[in-house]
Amino acid sequence: MLIQRTSILKTIIILLLFSTGRIYSFARVSSEHTFLVENSSQLADTLQSVSAIPEEVKNEVINFQINSEISYFSFSHFVKDESKQLFYKAWTKEKEVSRLSKQTDSLRNSYANSSDAQKEKITGQILSAEKQTLALNDEIPYLYEKAREIENQYWQTASGDEKSKFQEKIRLFQDSIQKSITQQAQQIATNQTLPDTITFYRADQKAVVNEVPATAVVYKIQVAAFKTKLPETTAKAIKKLEVLRKVESYKDEKGLTVYTTGNLKTYQEAVTLQSQVKLEGIKNATIAAYNNGKRITPEEARKINNEPAVQPVKTK
Repeated sequence: MLIQRTSILKTIIILLLFSTGRIYSFARVSSEHTFLVENSSQLADTLQSVSAIPEEVKNEVINFQINSEISYFSFSHFVKDESKQLFYKAWTKEKEVSRLSKQTDSLRNSYANSSDAQKEKITGQILSAEKQTLALNDEIPYLYEKAREIENQYWQTASGDEKSKFQEKIRLFQDSIQKSITQQAQQIATNQTLPDTITFYRADQKAVVNEVPATAVVYKIQVAAFKTKLPETTAKAIKKLEVLRKVESYKDEKGLTVYTTGNLKTYQEAVTLQSQVKLEGIKNATIAAYNNGKRITPEEARKINNEPAVQPVKTK
C-alpha cells in the first residue's frame, strides 16, 4: 500500500521497526564496548512520541530499578518519554534474543537428520542467529543504562515529598497486582474442586493416564573432563560442537571441569545422541547419568527407571 502523506508513512515505519526490534542507533567504536549514537537526529525522531509503544504493551508489568529508592513496575511510571522509549527498545530486543535462542535450538535439533547440503545451510543459519544474538546482547545493557540514567537524573532533583508520593503509588500498584494474582489462584482452585461435567464411560473403555516419572534421572553426553585448561585440539572440537548443540560445564567433587551436552530422559535417547556427537567430532563421547543432580552410573539410572539395556549404536 502506498501512503502519500510523509508524516503518516514515517510513523508507520517507526512502529514496524520497534515491533521487530530492528532499529539500531548505536555502533561499537572501541574494544572497551563503548557505544555511541550513530545518528542523533534519527534517534530523536524515533523517540519523539510515546505512541510508538503499542497500547497492550503499556499494560505489561515490568521490573526496572532506577536507584536504591525508586523502581518502576509499569510503563506509566516513567517520567521522561525518551527513557521510556529506550527501555521499550531494550525490552523488545530481549524478546528478540529469546526468539533467536528458540530458533537456534530448533536448527540444532534438525541438523542431525539433515543431508550434508542441508547441514551446511543450517550451520550458516545458526552462526547468523548467534551473531545477531551477540550484537543484541551488547546493545541491550547500553539502552537500559541510558534509560536508567535519564530517569535517575530526574529523581536526584525531585523533592522528598514527590518521592514519597511516588513510592506510595508504587506500593498501591504492587498491592493491586498481588490482589489480582491471589484472586486468580483462588479462581483456579475453585474451578478444580469439582468438574463442570460428569463423563460416563463404557465398561470396556480404558481411562488414559498421563504417567509422570517418579524420579529425576537425566542422561547427558560427556564430551570432555579436565582438571587443567582444555588442550587446543579438544577446545577446537568443543567449539565446533557448540555451533550445533549447547555445551554446559560444571566442576565435580574431584576438581574436574566436566563438559556435557544434551538433557535426556531415557537411555535409548542417550545412546542415539552419543552416536551423533561422535559423528560430529567427539570420538570419546560417553553417556553420563544424574539422579536429582547427583552423578550416578548409567546402569544405576536404567535400574531406577526400570529401563532395558540398549546395544550401543556403531559409528564409523
